[in-house]
Amino acid sequence: MARAAERVTKTAPSADREVMRLVSELYYARDLRQPEIAEMTGFSVSKVSRILAQAREVGIVRISVDPPTDEQPALALELGHRFGIEAWLTPGRETDPSAAARLCGVAAAEHVAAWLPMTGAIGIAGGYTLDALASALPRRILADLTVVPVVGGWDSRNRYLDVNELARRIADRLGAQVHYLHAPGMLDDEETKEALLRDSGVAATTRHWAALDAALVGVSGGPTIMPGYGTVMDRLDDGGRRRLLDLGVVGDVSGHLFRADGTIVEDEWSRRTIAISIDELRRIPRVMAIAAGSNKHHSLLGALRAGLISHLVTDRPTAEGILRLAGGAGAGAGRTSRGS
Repeated sequence: MARAAERVTKTAPSADREVMRLVSELYYARDLRQPEIAEMTGFSVSKVSRILAQAREVGIVRISVDPPTDEQPALALELGHRFGIEAWLTPGRETDPSAAARLCGVAAAEHVAAWLPMTGAIGIAGGYTLDALASALPRRILADLTVVPVVGGWDSRNRYLDVNELARRIADRLGAQVHYLHAPGMLDDEETKEALLRDSGVAATTRHWAALDAALVGVSGGPTIMPGYGTVMDRLDDGGRRRLLDLGVVGDVSGHLFRADGTIVEDEWSRRTIAISIDELRRIPRVMAIAAGSNKHHSLLGALRAGLISHLVTDRPTAEGILRLAGGAGAGAGRTSRGS
């Protein structure tokens, strides 16, 4: 009964509104902590918290946040011009790779939501940063949009690589449809991979790869980098890591390995991975990579030089690192080389 008496609605008596106004003034205008307000008023801390929530509900307290600026800094324009892409910078100068990746994914959410097509099909890869993005996407109703994994759909050892679950979460936030890819990311051998690709259940999803309207992808770091979170490189044993290192591999995009100069590396890794083909990936009209962190400088440079992405969302330190590595003229054509 006591809780029912404390419950306030938008038609609350003026006395109740005055209590909400007073508690809100103490908290928001006088910067008192909730335990201090509880001690002053004789209320419990939980009651103070409820009063503040009710004050927001009925409009006594109105909280506003400045919208992000549409104007991007010169650094984003320089990066975009250099590689023939569109670049967008998220806030933050995190030095820890894990924190940088998560903050980039969360900060990218509003921009990504506005960038997505209203209809058609979008491809989704997995990864730590896209996992953060999925949690922060604003809710929309895009009933004519379909979300499709572009790499194997599950990974029992790393939840960030469970692309089916990621696709489900993104589709849920967007109010979109979803197709699942009922196959793991990496198979034991090429023969098993080819057999799975012929399966009708798998083909029902992979047939969408040739006609995607856009894609959201992450970019892994090099095979020996340990960023503090699980990556696709964790599928390798020590011998596999050394093999890719010897081949000059600096990263992976949707199952495809590349060097810092942008050349694609042929390896058993790709031949055993169920993923969109490199030609299909390059034919997608818009491919947005979302990645940040000191562990991503070389890999993002390689992905840009390979022409695998048309849009990049990253933070300022990562953009600066990419441009430092790119050096002088002739660093690579980026997007303009995708069809070559």
